[in-house]
Amino acid sequence: MISIKKIIRFRNFSKQRTIWCAVFVCNLLVLSSCRKYEEELDIPFAVNSQAGVAITFDDNYIDQWYAVDQILKPYNWKATFFVSQFNSLSYEELKKLKLLKKQGNEIGGHGWIHLKAAPFEKKNGEINYLDDEIFPMLRSMNKKSLAVHSFAYPYGSRNAITDTILLHEFDIIRGTTYGSEPPSEQRCYFDNTSRVLFGLGIDNSYAQYSIPYFLSLLDYAKKNNKIVIFYAHRPVVKANERYETEYKTLIEICRYIKEHNMKFYTVSELYLKEINKN
Repeated sequence: MISIKKIIRFRNFSKQRTIWCAVFVCNLLVLSSCRKYEEELDIPFAVNSQAGVAITFDDNYIDQWYAVDQILKPYNWKATFFVSQFNSLSYEELKKLKLLKKQGNEIGGHGWIHLKAAPFEKKNGEINYLDDEIFPMLRSMNKKSLAVHSFAYPYGSRNAITDTILLHEFDIIRGTTYGSEPPSEQRCYFDNTSRVLFGLGIDNSYAQYSIPYFLSLLDYAKKNNKIVIFYAHRPVVKANERYETEYKTLIEICRYIKEHNMKFYTVSELYLKEINKN
């Protein structure tokens, strides 16, 4: 597999050969991407996945994540926690994060700096995006025995270029979607064909916030054998600020999953090779 970083750097070797390099590198990217898709993605997903939900959390609210995990344990739940600014975590926060992983949750990446990927990449280029946002995060988390297989875009900011380069670094990535469309028209389902997911925000501050609406999505998923992707930030008893999700929302979602014999997934479990590693 040709390193995406080496390919990108190759484009900058000589200004006199800019056009030739661009054409050559594009061909390399296509061939490299095709080879990866052919070798790894022909049947990368669980074909007969049980209907369920993948609940995800963004940023670095470690104490609140750990607290809500204790509350939701009776539902045998699990979630994916996408961590940003990993270098800012305290010893106690790191300890709790590892306990969350040990209990069956997934720890994913959410950026070293928490950059808006699309505008940053457009202004500064792919290499600077990887060097500033992705590689330091991977090195730091690996050093603390938290290998990362999935990534969630800060602010949901993404484009085709960032998807391409990140899918060379992660098995699966998550963007965002919004709105209260009928369940059959929502984009927040895993469909067994794409490594780019779109989660629907369940924080109280989002316009689409409605527990009955969230449950209608789960009902549609149950009837059509789909997996709903939700994302949240800071779990709290009572939401008073932006980026807060109330306990009652998470409890109602988890209760529905348990009562209807559905399944909780981590994001990487949606990727068959990760399932086979367990």
